[in-house]
Amino acid sequence: MLRTSVNKKGEIQDEIAPYTETEEEKQMSALLLRNLVLGTTNMYTPRIEFNDLSLVLRDQYDQMEFNTYQPNNGEAWEGSPQTRWRSRALRPIVRNKCMSIAAHATARLIFPKIFAYDEQNESQEDCAQVMEDLMEWSGDVSNYPYVALLRVLTALSSPASIGYTEYGEVTRSVKVEKGKDGKWIEKRIRDESYPEFMDCVVPVTQLYIENFYEPDIQKQGWVIWRKVYSYSEAKSKYNGIYNNFQYVRPGVQTIYDDANRTFYYVYDPNMRSEDVEEIIMWHKGLDLKVIKVNNIWMTPCDNPNPRMDKLYPFDKFGYEVINSRFFYYKDLAFKLQYDADIINTLYQMVIDGTYLSIFKPMVNVGGEIIASDVIVPGAVTTLSDPNADLRAINVGADINTGLKMLQEVEQSISDSSQEPLQQGQKDSGQQTAYEISRIEQNANTVLGLFLQMIAKHVKDFGKLRVGDILQYLTMPEVLEITGEPELVYKTFSVKPTGIGKGKKIKFDNNMPEDITMDDYLEESRKLMGEEDEKNTEIYRVNPGLFRELEYQATISPDVLNPRSEDLERAYCLEDYDRMVAAPPGMFDPEAVAKFLLSNNPMTKKNPDKFIAKQPPVGAQQPAQAMAGQPGQMPSAGNSPLGAMTGQNPLNKTAPSPALAISGQR
Repeated sequence: MLRTSVNKKGEIQDEIAPYTETEEEKQMSALLLRNLVLGTTNMYTPRIEFNDLSLVLRDQYDQMEFNTYQPNNGEAWEGSPQTRWRSRALRPIVRNKCMSIAAHATARLIFPKIFAYDEQNESQEDCAQVMEDLMEWSGDVSNYPYVALLRVLTALSSPASIGYTEYGEVTRSVKVEKGKDGKWIEKRIRDESYPEFMDCVVPVTQLYIENFYEPDIQKQGWVIWRKVYSYSEAKSKYNGIYNNFQYVRPGVQTIYDDANRTFYYVYDPNMRSEDVEEIIMWHKGLDLKVIKVNNIWMTPCDNPNPRMDKLYPFDKFGYEVINSRFFYYKDLAFKLQYDADIINTLYQMVIDGTYLSIFKPMVNVGGEIIASDVIVPGAVTTLSDPNADLRAINVGADINTGLKMLQEVEQSISDSSQEPLQQGQKDSGQQTAYEISRIEQNANTVLGLFLQMIAKHVKDFGKLRVGDILQYLTMPEVLEITGEPELVYKTFSVKPTGIGKGKKIKFDNNMPEDITMDDYLEESRKLMGEEDEKNTEIYRVNPGLFRELEYQATISPDVLNPRSEDLERAYCLEDYDRMVAAPPGMFDPEAVAKFLLSNNPMTKKNPDKFIAKQPPVGAQQPAQAMAGQPGQMPSAGNSPLGAMTGQNPLNKTAPSPALAISGQR
């Protein structure tokens, strides 16, 4: 909403910009301006849901609470010597509670699990497994654990935690060699500092929405993302891709004057001279994603949403729902604000009362003035008036009452924040897997509501990430091989989790759509040999068929109530006990020993060195030795694991085949 500057004659003093717009671009600029004004009105209108504050003020207040804001660094003003002795200490109540809950909620990474719509179809189940592996790979690339932590902290300290995800390859110009004219020859390469999958947290003050009372972000008619960042970053992002970037100047907006139908460069007082303003609008009804930088079109004004699923690349969640119609949430900092103010007031009063009780104020009695400078240990002062005296004033400070009130308010804060203090207590001695699982479930129950909010976010994020994987990872790249272009599909390596093998996923367009069982087994045997050589599970995937399937992102109970390493180790030890106690010949003793060693952090890296290569002749096998000692192992009927599942832990099902073609075991 800037204006051009004019002189006394009414003549415009600003520089004329060489940039122009077509009639279609002017109409789209008018639509973008109307939507931006409506979004700004929504953002700055006071709401009763925010205690008569606007979204901007609510977010600022909550951030101040989270950061334990204190004016003047907590020191008294120099002009008030009578009160400067009073304490201005603040306890980081809100911040500590937010950090505690964030640590508990992110103790195990919550990541979406992928299922096929037709679970009875074996090939679709294999595709779902491959999709889940690709999701894991994309999470490693985009540093998902760190972004997930930021999302949780934002939900605790802001009216909403809004995330943005996209796929893209950022390039930049580098100098390769000098030409014959002595000048450097430049070449564009991919910028490795920007991952292919880019996830970030969007502040609530940057995202403008159409309807304040529509909680589903995908049902908004349009959304606008406005942000200000450095010109150098915008140059690496847009220069060489969009021709109009040549008209962009840092710190300068391009303003259209209706009177003479001309664009002018006007300095923006709200930006630094090194910054630019980027505005991106997604419009569902018009199928648009348009970009403006400093009011200059980067994309065509009718540029469609590049996503094949036509979704907005945003998802959101919060700490607690305010009501069923509200777009934003009640964060923990907002919820604890008033109790935290009471605690900080009482905290300062208790400290002041302690000062007064230990070093009481004095009153001078008699006709001689006794100044405070004589109250020094070991000092000798001679008084001429024999009646002169100093007496302490009884201020009546009841510190115990203040401390008791502090405890009551702190208990109220613990109830409001659902702090995980009601978790089960460990008993002394060895514990079974069932006991450990019950302790962990008690610890997670008090966070159930917030975990449900996180689960919703993970499902929404998983839906967006599945769309990106299908759209970009299954498409071929054009490479120059032997001087001729050739289409090459991507191959992905997934890091092993725990003690399992790594995985390699190859998209191969030469795979037949219809294959007989004999051919399937033959190709599977070929991959088996390659897997043994590389100690890696290998998948060959038909990209066309893979894109045609539908996938569903969900959260399993093990993710919402995740098993810790202690619980996993307890389960493994109980499985080991059952295998050792089984009849001779049912299990391979060497494999059982490796299973035990692989679950110990000290021995899992190289379990083979602990196993004898050739046991002595006549030596009793471990299974036989243990089976011959009655009373050493508990029976299956008394197993805590059996009590929890109601099944015999020895009844294991064989794993399902891998996707399309893979090595079979």
